[in-house]
Amino acid sequence: MKFVLKLAAIGMAVTIPTTTMADEYLSIGSCPVTCTAYTWSAGISDVINKNVDGVQVTAEETKGYIANIGLMLGGEMEAAMATSLSAYEAYSATGNYKDAEPGKIMAWMSIAPVAMHIIALEGGPINSVDDLKGKRVGMGQPGGTSMLDANVLMSKIAGDGYEPFRVRLGDMVDMLSDGNIDAALWNGSFPLAPIIKLAAQRDLKLIPVDDTFFASLQADYPPYFRLSIPGGTYEDVATETPTYGLANGLVISADVPEERVYEMTKAVFEHLDELAGVHPAFAKMSKETVLNGFGSPLHPGALKYYREIGVPGIEDFVARTGG
Repeated sequence: MKFVLKLAAIGMAVTIPTTTMADEYLSIGSCPVTCTAYTWSAGISDVINKNVDGVQVTAEETKGYIANIGLMLGGEMEAAMATSLSAYEAYSATGNYKDAEPGKIMAWMSIAPVAMHIIALEGGPINSVDDLKGKRVGMGQPGGTSMLDANVLMSKIAGDGYEPFRVRLGDMVDMLSDGNIDAALWNGSFPLAPIIKLAAQRDLKLIPVDDTFFASLQADYPPYFRLSIPGGTYEDVATETPTYGLANGLVISADVPEERVYEMTKAVFEHLDELAGVHPAFAKMSKETVLNGFGSPLHPGALKYYREIGVPGIEDFVARTGG
């Protein structure tokens, strides 16, 4: 089986010459080359290329996670970085991908979590998630995955009963500091540099998400999972903040052969120490974390390897996702 590698970042399709040694060519969609997901994708590609015969994997620069899902659904990429919510909606053809063909994109591996930050200032009107009703709320910029998560949260809390500001995190922080919004929402890996900057200038607080609200949210959106932002992550926030998050990880086309995905998954897990030298997120990746946040079924090749190494909760995961 052969795959055509497409350089989506520059709008060109390039067919790899058949004289090369590889039998298969796979591309991993990432993000602009300056972002962390490109570093992850490049490191994984290198490990696979050095340790799996007959395949050539390339990390591709793209416009980001939302673009990646579209490229995969269009058959232009075989794998990509994505959040687990986008992966779930694409697999099930729901939410933002309700018009897509279901079952084309499958879970592969979770790399690092992203945590929902609900950011407010001490002395301000926001002390709980319910207080966001009717308020001015920073949501993240259009086209970004964090804005999609903010949409889900605010729809659950307030319906349309709030004033959204759809701007980048840095702009939201400035607006919050200047009193032009009441709260900012951002789903990202902590610590977030703009929030560190805000904490140095103003007394901030992170709003906790209680168990009852989270249970209701997860019932509607299974990829969300419970986690906390540790105390001391940001100045003035001494205790841990219960919240929730998503997996920041890899998804893969259902069309990639099972044995090939098994071999690639095995190569990654057997070289996590090497990958930790590429980015510290890999030092925290293990069989205990690889399923975190996924609500869509695993590719059969990944499932085969995870069963082989005894990933905790793997059979419960299969039963829950229908994989």
